[in-house]
Amino acid sequence: MSYIIRNTVVLGIVLAVMLGVGISLTTFSLPKKLKTIETEIKKIEVDLQNTPDLANQYNVTAAQLESIKKHWETRNKDVPPKDITGETYGYLNRTMDISGEVKMDLTYVGPRDFGSYGYNVYTLKGEAPFSNLFKFIWYTENGRRLFKISNLSLRGYESKLKETGETKILVLFDMELQAYYSSVPELNNAPGQQNAIPITLTSNPFSPLILHEIPPPQPDEIEIERSDLKAVIPGKAFIVDQNQKSRILEEGDKVYLGYVTRILPNEGKVECLLNKGGVAERYELTIRVGQPLK
Repeated sequence: MSYIIRNTVVLGIVLAVMLGVGISLTTFSLPKKLKTIETEIKKIEVDLQNTPDLANQYNVTAAQLESIKKHWETRNKDVPPKDITGETYGYLNRTMDISGEVKMDLTYVGPRDFGSYGYNVYTLKGEAPFSNLFKFIWYTENGRRLFKISNLSLRGYESKLKETGETKILVLFDMELQAYYSSVPELNNAPGQQNAIPITLTSNPFSPLILHEIPPPQPDEIEIERSDLKAVIPGKAFIVDQNQKSRILEEGDKVYLGYVTRILPNEGKVECLLNKGGVAERYELTIRVGQPLK
């Protein structure tokens, strides 16, 4: 075969392959890519038509970011280098002054130290109308000092006034309070100050629909639910009653609405049986661990 014929055959084969590849691209591959591109173009056109919504979303997000930054920059929490129990007691007393009628007994439990920071643990026991207690808790957690309430126990109590026999709804509370401190200087005095205003309550969840038909307490009668147990020895319990008077109880002694059933020195508690308007209720009073501050 001559060179001319061989070269012609080779060129023919090359042209045939190129023609096949071109037909494949134009017939199958390129139309698919074109369809995908057209779909993306339509999607972009729809997004462009929604530009006002996107702008609104951006503005809302930017406003939220600015609010968060402002809240952080004007944070109003002081974390002192040391928590002094006397100062904490005074701070909580001032908090009670702006909260309304709240009775409270503070007990220091001990520190929890973690190196550069830590907190002192206190237990608070007392009573208050629900709205005042709500404000006290709110001011405690939102005030200048960094406090955290880790445990909270609430109990509704119907208190009969001796003079008029009128029923007053109180909330008896026990809570554990953590007062934080830190050796980091930047945390000792937080910049800025934020106004703290609690929300207004419209209802009292501790107000019963039906009040118990119970008599008012007799003069000098011990309201055991409002008392604080200080010590227990075999056969005797030493308490501080609702009027802050030291009293001694024995098994069988009468208390308001009931009597003492058992005194348990090993467990540090007193058990009573109360009659709440025909409903029998067992009540336990236990010793609070710690050193009380007066």
